[in-house]
Amino acid sequence: MGLQENYLEYRNHINALKTEQAYLKYILKIQQVVHQRQLVSCMSDSKWLKLLHAMKDLDFPPAFIVKLVTENKDQQAEDKFVKKIPWYIGDWHPFYHDAMPVFIGIEYLIVKPMLSKSRGRLISDLILDQTDQLRTLLQHLNIVFDQKDCYFKIYAYHLK
Repeated sequence: MGLQENYLEYRNHINALKTEQAYLKYILKIQQVVHQRQLVSCMSDSKWLKLLHAMKDLDFPPAFIVKLVTENKDQQAEDKFVKKIPWYIGDWHPFYHDAMPVFIGIEYLIVKPMLSKSRGRLISDLILDQTDQLRTLLQHLNIVFDQKDCYFKIYAYHLK
């Protein structure tokens, strides 16, 4: 499926959600938190969809964790995630494919562009690293991010 089809599918799902009271309350809560914390949006729906589509160009979809605007930061979980090399890949699909949450609710992603593949008990794991490829992809899409050691923090919202 191409980027245009992905966007149309996404818009259909968002338009269907707009009739649901729970979704409207969720949007209002997000807007309230964004206003209170004085956050500025760095990502649009189309930018999110371009990022998700571009992940197909990488050798593997990197693992990530999501920080939502409406949740408190879990520093312990984030530290644990960045310290280890994942043995699993990330699911870079939108919410209606039961993967990422609704884009408007994401504050940031922490992405680890490495993958550990077991080669048996006697040989150390094979480490696949696509740090350079991910950095190039993010720069090409003009996505706001920070890079620390071997992980990226992709911002959907940032402080003013």
